[in-house]
Amino acid sequence: MRPRWVRNLMWSDLDLGISRVALWTENAAPLPPVPANEFCNTEALDTISNNPNLFKIVTPINISRFKELLANHPHQLFVDSVIHGLTYGFWPYAHTHYGSYPTTHDDSGSPPKTLEQADFLRKQIQTEFEANRYSAPFGPELLPGMYSTPILAVPKKPGSDKLRLCNHQSYGEFSLNSMIKRDDIAGVVLDGIRELGESLRLYRRQHGNVRLVVFKSDMKAAYRQMPLHFLWQIKQIITFGDHRRVDRSACFGNRGSQIIFMAFMGLVTWIAIYVLSIAHLKDYVDDAFSFEREGELTFYPPHNTSYPTKQTRLLRLWDELGIPHDKEKQEFGPVLRIIGFEVDPNAMTVSMDIDARRDLIELIRVFAVAGKKRTLKEFQRIAGHVNWALNVFPLLRPGLSAVYSKTAGKDRDLATLRVNAAVVSELIWVARRVEFSSGVYMLKSVEWDPRHTESHALTIFTDASAHGMAIYIPSLKLALQCPLPPLASEKHIFFFEALAVCSAFHCVTSLIESPHRLVIYSDNTNTVDIFNSLRACAPYNQLLISAMNVVLDHNIDFRVLHVRGIDNPIADAISRFKNDLAVSLCSGLVIRTFEPPRDALGVGSK
Repeated sequence: MRPRWVRNLMWSDLDLGISRVALWTENAAPLPPVPANEFCNTEALDTISNNPNLFKIVTPINISRFKELLANHPHQLFVDSVIHGLTYGFWPYAHTHYGSYPTTHDDSGSPPKTLEQADFLRKQIQTEFEANRYSAPFGPELLPGMYSTPILAVPKKPGSDKLRLCNHQSYGEFSLNSMIKRDDIAGVVLDGIRELGESLRLYRRQHGNVRLVVFKSDMKAAYRQMPLHFLWQIKQIITFGDHRRVDRSACFGNRGSQIIFMAFMGLVTWIAIYVLSIAHLKDYVDDAFSFEREGELTFYPPHNTSYPTKQTRLLRLWDELGIPHDKEKQEFGPVLRIIGFEVDPNAMTVSMDIDARRDLIELIRVFAVAGKKRTLKEFQRIAGHVNWALNVFPLLRPGLSAVYSKTAGKDRDLATLRVNAAVVSELIWVARRVEFSSGVYMLKSVEWDPRHTESHALTIFTDASAHGMAIYIPSLKLALQCPLPPLASEKHIFFFEALAVCSAFHCVTSLIESPHRLVIYSDNTNTVDIFNSLRACAPYNQLLISAMNVVLDHNIDFRVLHVRGIDNPIADAISRFKNDLAVSLCSGLVIRTFEPPRDALGVGSK
C-alpha cells in the first residue's frame, strides 16, 4: 500500500498530523557532555584560564523561562542536556584525538581572493563581534591549544552576487569535522512536506473545504544562538589578516551544529504544540511553519503587522524565550514557499517553481562532466540537492544510484573522485525529467490497496525462465512471450525477472491507453525489492530508469508485488514456451510475442 520509493509522500485517513521534531524530543538520546579526556588538555585549560576575556557563553535565550515551560516534558534527561548546553556551552559530538592530533594547529587557509570578498568578510566579522559571538582580536600568533580553520566568502547559490560566510571546518588533515563521526549525529529529525501534508489532510477531513493561508517564521542567525563549551571555542579560531578571534557559537560549517540546534528547536516546537496548543505546527531547522484559516488574524505590535493568529502566538512565545527574529522573515499567504517548495493549501498541491527547477538543472549540468574530478563533499552536495527534489519527483530516485555507488564507504570530505559515465548519464536523466515536468505533487489520498477490486488497478503477472520471459494480463486473456536475448549467457536470471517487469510497463501502455493504476506481480523477491525501493546497482538500475520513463510519461500509479511461484502458473508456462499448458489453464488465452525495451538492455546492446 505504501512502497518505499514514495519517501512517505503518501497519505491515509489514519494520519494524525504529528510533528516529528516535537515527538523526537520525547525519545532522543541526551546531548553529550564534554568527554572526560578533554580535561587532560592542560595547554587548552591554561589558555582558557589565562584569557577570560576571550571565552564567554553567549546566548539570547531566556534559559529559566525555557526550563519552566518544559517542566512537564516526558523526557527530562534530554531537556536537562539542552539546558546544560545553553548554560555552559554545547559539545558538538567530537572526539578530538587528544594525544594524536596536534595540540595547537593553524589551518587558516588562503586570504580572500578579491577585494569584494575581503570587504564582505570584514563586515561579517564586525557584525559577529558586535553580537558578542566573536571575541576581541588578539594575535598574531595562536595561543596553546588553539585551532584555526578557514573562513570563506562564497555565493549564496550558483550565479548569485550575494555572499555568505562559510566556516570551512572540513579543511585539512586535522579538520574539526574529522573529529565528529557521522553516525553520532545521524539521529536528527526534521518536519517536512510529509508532516505538513498529514496536517492539511487531517484538517480538511475535520473542517471541510475552508480557505486557508500558510505561514512561515524564520529565526534570526539560528545556529549562532547556540553557545559552545570553552574547550570547543578554543578550536574555533577565526583568522583575518594578522588578527585572530575566538568564535564562541555553533556555526553552519560544523557537523554537530544541526543536531544541537534541532534539540533546542525541537523543544521549542514541543512547547508551542503541547503547552500553548498551537496545532499542526512544524519545524524545519530555523523555519517554523503551519497554516491558519484565511482572515483569522491577530495584531503583533513589535512588527506593527497582523499575522495569522497561530503565527502571532508563536512569535510571542519566541519573544518570551528570547529567540530573535526579523520582520522580513515572517511570511504568510495563500501560496507560500516552504523548505524550497510552493505549498498551496487550497489546491492541496506542492510544487517546485520554475526558478528552483532551473537552479537544480544548472547545478547538475555543472557537476556532471565526465572525467572531471570532484571532492566527496561535492558529490554529497549534488546528492543532497537531488534528494531534496525527490519530495516532488520521487520517481527520479534511480538517478542517484551511481552517485551513491561512487561515494559508498568514503568519509574524507576533500578526497577527490572521478565523475564517471554512469554518474553523468543518471544525473542528466534527472535534469531532463525535471526540466520537462510540471513540478506539481498532489497532497491527496494516494494510498490504495492493490489487493482490492475497488482500487480499479490493471493486474499483470510476469516471469522468466532459462528459455524466455512472460507477461500475462488476466483481464484481457492475453499473454506475451519473448525468448531470452543473445546476452542471456552474460546475465543472471534475476536480470531477466526484472527485465520482464520493466517490459510489462512498456507493453501495457501500447495495449491500453494510460492505465491509471497498475499492479505487477513477480515471483522473484529481488525484483520486487528493487521496484519497491527504486534503488539498484548497475545494470539493474537501467531497468528502473526505463520503467520510470513510462510511468512518468503516462502518469501511472503502480505497485510491484510478490506472488508465490505456485500461484503464478500461467506466466511460468508462457516463459517456458509451454503454450498448450497455458491455454489449458486459461481457456481462450491469446499468446503474442514482445521485444524488451532496448534502453533497458544498456548501451552495448543497442
